[in-house]
Amino acid sequence: MTEENEVVTEPAATEPVSLEPTPEVDSVLVQLVGVVGKENASDTELERIVYSGDPSSLPQFHYRWKQRYLADYVVRVQTIEEVKGVIGVARNHGIPVIPRGGASSCLGSSSPSRGGISLDLKKMNKVLEVDQAKGMVRVEPGVTFTALDVELGKHGMELGIYPSSAKSAVIGGWIGCGGKAGIGTPCNGTLLDNLVSLKVILPDGSETTIEGANLDLYNGSYGILGVIVEATLAIRRKPASIKTLSYGFSRLEHVCNTMVRVTQLEQKPIYLKIADFDFQSYSNPLEKGKYVLSVTYPEETQSAPVTDIEQAVAESGGTYLGDSYGTKEWDLRYDCEFNPKEHCDTLMFQELWVDVENVYDILKAYEKHKKSHKVPSIWFGMLGTSSMMRLELMAMLNPDKYLEFIASKGILHKMVKRAIKQGGGPYTIGLQNSIYMKKAYPERHSRLKELKKSADPSGIMNPDRVTSCMTSYGRMNILFVMAAAFRRLGKYVAR
Repeated sequence: MTEENEVVTEPAATEPVSLEPTPEVDSVLVQLVGVVGKENASDTELERIVYSGDPSSLPQFHYRWKQRYLADYVVRVQTIEEVKGVIGVARNHGIPVIPRGGASSCLGSSSPSRGGISLDLKKMNKVLEVDQAKGMVRVEPGVTFTALDVELGKHGMELGIYPSSAKSAVIGGWIGCGGKAGIGTPCNGTLLDNLVSLKVILPDGSETTIEGANLDLYNGSYGILGVIVEATLAIRRKPASIKTLSYGFSRLEHVCNTMVRVTQLEQKPIYLKIADFDFQSYSNPLEKGKYVLSVTYPEETQSAPVTDIEQAVAESGGTYLGDSYGTKEWDLRYDCEFNPKEHCDTLMFQELWVDVENVYDILKAYEKHKKSHKVPSIWFGMLGTSSMMRLELMAMLNPDKYLEFIASKGILHKMVKRAIKQGGGPYTIGLQNSIYMKKAYPERHSRLKELKKSADPSGIMNPDRVTSCMTSYGRMNILFVMAAAFRRLGKYVAR
């Protein structure tokens, strides 16, 4: 007990003695924090995993095999000066920079291949200017298509072209991937047709404006030439109404022939989709037929060419599916491709860019292969231009069945080779399809490789894609051919 007014003092606190050595300070992280702030730079394992993949399955296989595929740092930028600062740090330390938008391409477009900095651009999400008189909009790269549509709608305008992943995709990402097929592109032109200019931060940290013929090189360059920080695009009046027509067919040949005839009509659609019965079962099930054709037109300037379409459908034995079915098809335009993912462990797929005249040949071969290899598969096609279609071939897999996985890759590889032979190729390049770039698009490959060499001699911008690849086409070709053959042999022996 203490006497009154007696001061009681507690023993001085002693600092705990650490038995572990002090970790070395990560100078790169310190510099990145200095550029963007502590809350926007991280090297935690959780964030590195989250920012190193996309909805595809391939990055997960990367992580299983080699940890070096993870990003070393995650950085979120909000200004052009911050982008310049991050590139400066990367250049000084010789580490890669991987620009990242909505990461919805599903083919490893923003998945690291050599560690480095995952550069998240989604905070650069302002609509900077809407010029109705000139029919142009100026935006930052992280603006989502949904947000842009809302803003333009206030002025009675629209961009008029949107990727099917519009709910999650951002402007910069679609430009980086070179969008050719989307809602609106058959009618209003590809993304390149609607690009006015780009502002890009080059690998040396300098800022430049890209216009005219040079836009073709940066549109679809996947971040290998620099970071897109601003884009100016054409806009147009929003149509007052639209009309969607949907038809069911019993034979693959008939739906493909009708699709080709519709693409040859003078009035071009906003949206044209074909799909098989199994694909439709996950969103808008077919009650009549095994295949569907849905086509949407603006009705402001002229009515949909219903008579011509109905004649083509009748000659192929197709059936009109009703107004409500067509309305639902339009409402599901941003969801139908993603719905199957909710019903399988792994959705392995390949996107092809093929002439509409060759769609039947590709799909006929695909359906034959999926039956012979007994791989559960579905398909979907969306018109890109009046003569070219994006075909999405999907295999619904159990990731624990490795042979099924690699066999499905073998089948999809055959389909890419078939498309290339017919003058097409893969639609999205990203990380996975860089092995095909030289064979499918040799002239573009050569032009980009030359520009990459001069603009980014140290190779820090999104390496191992488009102009280079971590493996050879020949090696992958042998692997996939052997895997597919072994899968068929295994099924035969089992019987």
